[in-house]
Order: sequence, then structure tokens, then C-alpha cells
Amino acid sequence: MLTVHVELSAKANRVNVDVGQILPLHGTASGIAFLAASRLQVVSAYLEKPLQAFTAHTVTGPDTLAKAIAFAAASGYSRSSQGYEEGVHSIGAAILGADGQPIGALAVASPVSRVDDAVAAKQGEAAVTAARLIAARLTGEA
Repeated sequence: MLTVHVELSAKANRVNVDVGQILPLHGTASGIAFLAASRLQVVSAYLEKPLQAFTAHTVTGPDTLAKAIAFAAASGYSRSSQGYEEGVHSIGAAILGADGQPIGALAVASPVSRVDDAVAAKQGEAAVTAARLIAARLTGEA
């Protein structure tokens, strides 16, 4: 997943991702959200690949990744806690094109110390709302 835009938090303790940085689908909430919105053939092909561990928390098993994808498909957003970087929690939501397939994703990344289930749910709802608005603007529906 290619990073094309970043908004930085005003807080001193924040997560930094660089524009142009490529992030793995299985290690990030944005990537898992992208997979959750993808066609079954895309997901199946991805699950057949060996999945690199970036931290001790990275989802590397196909069954575990399939569960994360199922959660994202059901809720509209995904969660990743320390999947790509220690100490980072992220929420992701897919941005869909006119054909209903993902064309990107957005993520909210926070230090793990600032996120509990209630915060994650609130961030998830906001991410889904923002992703839908972006999709509507891109497809001319807004």
C-alpha cells in the first residue's frame, strides 16, 4: 500500500508515516481494510503468499489474517495493533471506486497507549465516514 498523504497530529507523541512509503497489506490496518473490500480471488492469492513478520504482533498466519479481514468486512474498518511497528495501533477503512472495489484506504495511527476498545470504535466510525466521503467525491456522487 503506497502512502500518498499524511496528516500529522498536534500531539508530541505521535506516529509518523512518510509520503511515498510502501506499507504491507497484512501488517497494517489500511492494508487489511483494502483486502476486506477486495474480490475473493485477490484475498485468496494474498493468503497463499508467505507473510513477513515486522514485529512479534504481525499477523503472519493465513487463518489469523482471514479473521482480521472478516472483522473488517463486517464492521467496515480494520484494527492493527503493533502489526507493522511496535507501539503503534491503527484503524483502517477502504476507499471504494465506482465499481465497488477498493482503490485505496485511509488509516488513523495512534500510540498504543492512547487506544482502548472505545477509542478504536470511535476512530473506526470516523474512518468509515471519511472513506465514504472520499469515495463519493472521487466517483462524483457527492
